[in-house]
Amino acid sequence: MTKADSTGTRKRRQRNSINAEEILGGAFEVARRTSLDQLSMPILAEHLGVGVTSIYWYFRKKEELLNAMTDIAVDKNLRLTPEIRADDTWQNMLSSHFRVQREIHREDEVLSDLLFIRTSTYSREATRRTMELVESMVAKLVADGFTPDNAMMVYSAIGVYTRGSIIHERILRLANAPTTDAARQRHMTDWSHLPVLDGLIDGHPISGTSDEDFEFGIARLICGFEVLLREQSQRPRKTSRGSTAARGTTTARKAPARKKAGS
Repeated sequence: MTKADSTGTRKRRQRNSINAEEILGGAFEVARRTSLDQLSMPILAEHLGVGVTSIYWYFRKKEELLNAMTDIAVDKNLRLTPEIRADDTWQNMLSSHFRVQREIHREDEVLSDLLFIRTSTYSREATRRTMELVESMVAKLVADGFTPDNAMMVYSAIGVYTRGSIIHERILRLANAPTTDAARQRHMTDWSHLPVLDGLIDGHPISGTSDEDFEFGIARLICGFEVLLREQSQRPRKTSRGSTAARGTTTARKAPARKKAGS
């Protein structure tokens, strides 16, 4: 048995026997096994069975490698995201989009790190494609009746809720928090002096990160957006002369009374 075989590492490959795509694939493998922080050029070279100089030929430093990985993450995220269709309802568009986003981030934490932490390092192409998706979603909301300002705030509100849910769940999972498991949280304390919670904790993780919790939040947000849309249609609007009139109604000015002759 060779030394390489006994240590579980790969045999050294010949020079020029690797390309950028293989390096990036190996980088994702190492990052998923450890983390992005622990990914290094020597560790990656050992994983791929090449000399570290073979990696530096394509990526001069780790930052360049991470930038290329971020572009891949953005591309994967966009490919998995549902298409924005004109014939879809805005409610279904929002719920479908952010439900899929949550699943993408839950299933691939390396991709999640690249998308969340390295936003400022997106390439111009990745930024353009990402903003085109945002544009299409906001434009869909405007086409379905929201003002541009409200459409942008609707998108931002549900987006922040989803990202917060993703990050909160991941932090609790990494901390092995008992609040993510109804069975474990029963043993956290004596619940007898907390009668409301005592009757709930066996069926509801306190963390609020379950699928049921997420769907509840999305549904309630959409209900609020529906109220906003109705409020828009009832709000007074400016007329051409600067006066206001309720939307969907017409107003007529009462003609001034004529003065009587001799008065």
